[in-house]
Amino acid sequence: MKLRMLLILCCLLVSVASCFGQTAPEKTTDVSTELRNGFNEVSGWVTKAAEMVPADKYNYRPVDSVRTFGQVIAHVTDSYNYFCAHGVGNKVEWSDAVEKGGTDKDTLLPKLKEAVGRCNSAYGSGNGQLRPLFSNVSHTSLHYGNIITYLRMMGLKPPSS
Repeated sequence: MKLRMLLILCCLLVSVASCFGQTAPEKTTDVSTELRNGFNEVSGWVTKAAEMVPADKYNYRPVDSVRTFGQVIAHVTDSYNYFCAHGVGNKVEWSDAVEKGGTDKDTLLPKLKEAVGRCNSAYGSGNGQLRPLFSNVSHTSLHYGNIITYLRMMGLKPPSS
């Protein structure tokens, strides 16, 4: 009986040891790289959503008390301009300049892409200030959640699905 238990224990130990031997060591990545990857993912989804929504749906809003789809995209664009300026050390005040301007597709898409480009520079600078860049990713993620709801209500499939 003792020999049988010893044999079973040895088999279990060999099985566990072989599992550990097969796992690849975890790569370490620095925080700024992970932060940049997070921004690229969520800003890519926002940009794809902005591109896929037809121009005539930019004035869509689920209820009167919320922004239109175009206003959400404009608000995200304004937030990129704010957070990414702070991310490179520029002290700017919040501005609703894009949201207060035209919120049609033809006006917004170039402004959104331009703001994403500025943010990519901030995330890629290597010496960006982490707090505003983290805030940017979380703020964008929050509004991408809104965008998902709008897309589904318009009968469209979100880019992240």
